[in-house]
Amino acid sequence: MTPPGRRLSALALAAAAWISPVPFHAAAQPPPSASPEPAQVYLCPMHPDVRGRRGESCPKCGMRLVPAAADYTPYALDITLEPRALAPNQPGRVRLFVRDPATGAVVRRLEQVHDRVFHLFVVGRDLEYFAHVHPVLRKSGALDVDISVPRPGAYELIADFLPSGGAPQIVQRAFVTRGYTGPLSVVPAPTANLEDKTDGNVRVHLTSPDPRARREQLITFELRDPATGAPVEDIEPFLGANGHLLVVSADFGAVFHSHPIAEISSAHGPRVVFQVLFPQPGMYRLWAQFQRAGRVATVAFTVPIREID
Repeated sequence: MTPPGRRLSALALAAAAWISPVPFHAAAQPPPSASPEPAQVYLCPMHPDVRGRRGESCPKCGMRLVPAAADYTPYALDITLEPRALAPNQPGRVRLFVRDPATGAVVRRLEQVHDRVFHLFVVGRDLEYFAHVHPVLRKSGALDVDISVPRPGAYELIADFLPSGGAPQIVQRAFVTRGYTGPLSVVPAPTANLEDKTDGNVRVHLTSPDPRARREQLITFELRDPATGAPVEDIEPFLGANGHLLVVSADFGAVFHSHPIAEISSAHGPRVVFQVLFPQPGMYRLWAQFQRAGRVATVAFTVPIREID
């Protein structure tokens, strides 16, 4: 029989063993999951307020949505002209290189916008000449196109393009013809010209009710056959749209390229509607283009824009 004292000591040792501290190990926790990548936003290059998913099209103009840019820094554009001093009516060639604003590297990938990767407008500084051409993109990143201008003077090259991963770009560069000694900075003073215009098989009537600066508004073109006066209902797609519009202020301080709003335009005429915003009051030249029976008609209007009351 165990003496009582010894039995108590044994119980004390057992209790001490039971309550002696044991190192605590927390249960292993999984590493925090990475935050999900934000979904890529797609938008319309012509109507940035229109957002959607990959593969969708803009309900306003029908353009394919493109990835929204993370950086809106303007891209650089190098332009060379061959010959360097182009004479009137002489065949010439423009070569362009788009450069990344951060690295200066030549950009070799451009998004296709309305069937082309690059739209180039050649416009006389006197607002009397207009051409809409499309340089060819080479593997080197060079963009080449042939041009010719009809008269001595100063001209503006207006480039419209969308670098892959970048924002839509409008870049302007000027050149003068060989031997031209006239003024370079004189702003033309065109008078309002809203009369109907005819080019080939299309007569165009412009409706722009009370156009004002700094206010979004609609400009409507009504197309008719010049021989019969009948509404034109067989307009064909031209570069992915049933019309194109270039708007230039008299001082070239405002330039924009627009396409019709598909939702309120006739699919094949006679009604073609554009949404525009004139940034400042003044005189603006508008060139509108429509295709019928395989031929592109180009007409010009001069619109006075008033200040908002």
